[in-house]
Amino acid sequence: MANLSGKWYNELGSMMELEVVDDTITGTFTANTNGSVGVYPLTGRTDSDASPDSQAVGFVVAWHRTPEDNLHSVTAWSGQYQIIDGKEILTTQWLLTREHIPEHNWSSTVVGHDTFTRTPPSKETIEVHLHSSLVPEPV
Repeated sequence: MANLSGKWYNELGSMMELEVVDDTITGTFTANTNGSVGVYPLTGRTDSDASPDSQAVGFVVAWHRTPEDNLHSVTAWSGQYQIIDGKEILTTQWLLTREHIPEHNWSSTVVGHDTFTRTPPSKETIEVHLHSSLVPEPV
């Protein structure tokens, strides 16, 4: 089983710090997008009996730190830990769900993907992704 503990960065420059004990993931997600900048608790699970080539991973962030700082949304990531070209990578798909009135349920969930690595992205990479893709954090 891989050691998922430690720091991971997505293409937007957001950072998560994970601690994995057995198959339970806890940690923090430090968001780097305008509407959600800050540190949020993170929780999840992983396959404790993973194959040699891949390990399933899932984790969730509720975008709510205090009653005054509630973005009324949740993001869930599901994916795999793999080593590709000698680099540790978490390849994930995410669902960002925002609270809406029933008439707007059709637009309440957005789907996208993130790739997390152990190395922070360059400023240029962050700019490209902020302006050309969906983001898993409320903005």
